[in-house]
Amino acid sequence: MPILVLTVICLIISSALALMNNATEPVIAEAAALRTEEAMISNIPDATGFELIDIDSYDGLPATIRAVYRTSNDVGYIFIAAAGGFSGDITIMCAIDPDGNIISVSTLSHTETKGIGTVIEQPSFLDTFKGKDSGLEGVDTVTGATISTRPFIRAVRDMLEAFEIIGR
Repeated sequence: MPILVLTVICLIISSALALMNNATEPVIAEAAALRTEEAMISNIPDATGFELIDIDSYDGLPATIRAVYRTSNDVGYIFIAAAGGFSGDITIMCAIDPDGNIISVSTLSHTETKGIGTVIEQPSFLDTFKGKDSGLEGVDTVTGATISTRPFIRAVRDMLEAFEIIGR
């Protein structure tokens, strides 16, 4: 009898969780899409809109690339990539102008160690990418946070490589 009662309780709880997931999933997805669009606008303020590019139709894109957007008024591209950091994936957004120079870089999400790995969201680190081309001259890892900054820089290189494939 106790096994039957526990089984029924587990079924009821599982059903309730499934219903709750179905109810909240669209809201969470919409909020994530809104945050991404706000980040795109802040990375390319001159853009009048964004068009998603089908990255599956391009060969040779780096595996880190998750999404690519072209601005409606041809002022640049937005690349989204994910790189493995110390504690998990680091999701990065990079805006690149039509000439292949970085407009801006931002960290969308990460689970890096507070204080050390969070340097990847600091303006002092992110601003080193502005105006750089595929050479990324002057951009270097941050001492004490190399496990977070190294994959970040590698992902930015991947986005610049993807630009060479898609944007030219």
